[in-house]
Amino acid sequence: MDPGFDKDIRRAIRVSLAREAYAAGTFRIACADLKDHWWLVTTHRGLYSVSPQGIQLVSHGWYFGIVRHGGHIYLYENCGLRDREANLGRIVRLSWDGRTLSEPRVLVTGLHGNAHQLKVIDGLLCLVDTANQQILRFTCVGEPVDSKTPLPVAPPTDLTGAYHHINSLAEVDGRIAILLHNGKAPSQRKSELVWLDRDWQVTGREEIDGFICHDIVSDPHGTLWHSASASGELINSKGQRLSLSQTLMTRALAFANGHLAAGLSSFGERQIRDGLSGEIVILDSHHQEVARFALPAGPADAVALR
Repeated sequence: MDPGFDKDIRRAIRVSLAREAYAAGTFRIACADLKDHWWLVTTHRGLYSVSPQGIQLVSHGWYFGIVRHGGHIYLYENCGLRDREANLGRIVRLSWDGRTLSEPRVLVTGLHGNAHQLKVIDGLLCLVDTANQQILRFTCVGEPVDSKTPLPVAPPTDLTGAYHHINSLAEVDGRIAILLHNGKAPSQRKSELVWLDRDWQVTGREEIDGFICHDIVSDPHGTLWHSASASGELINSKGQRLSLSQTLMTRALAFANGHLAAGLSSFGERQIRDGLSGEIVILDSHHQEVARFALPAGPADAVALR
């Protein structure tokens, strides 16, 4: 069988199963027991759990944002796969008791297929609706609250530089930060951090090192890190740089047990990303690599379980 045809058939099957799960309101768990695993990592080919000893598939699907809050894991899943305009994005909640995932419940449906990170800020689920350059807010049981537009809305087709491809969100020392990817601008621009107050009003804006960046995370000492995706590096607010790859993009960061899990992703057109490979790298507290595992697709986001 021609390899290209085989890939198309496999993708068609994944599309069909994802749409079926969306229509039925089901969530496809492959393994619920996460004993001894330290992280969950979202990819375009499923949700994976990760430890220094290895990885395992947790759920089938195309996932982006993930957050742990209280006794629950919240996930953003795009059940439309390559068709971002189908509005088949959804938020799913799972119970987490420190070992096992259970009781999946679909909280929100009808979301745009190009959303990114999901966080809990001020007790509300906050989804980065990247395509529409806004933050959608829901209660933790899925009731819509409002949307925040700290920057003027601009379509992804904008050629003036007003569309920033916002992809990351974090709460840092009482402030809110969003990351502007800026990779869609007509001319190459570095990424930026925009600082917001508790009313989601802009209080500051700063350029950061790197292009096409993702992620805003704090380490155990309060130092901020981001993925300088275009160069395959991690960079922190003290200027330290870690090179993880010469060919893959860094994306997806989470600290657990004094270790850092960092994702690496191939790059390609969005409609074929479920067929592109990826890796997850684990670094110790001295930023030395202690493990590296292949993933069947590029990682999008990560969250600590421990």
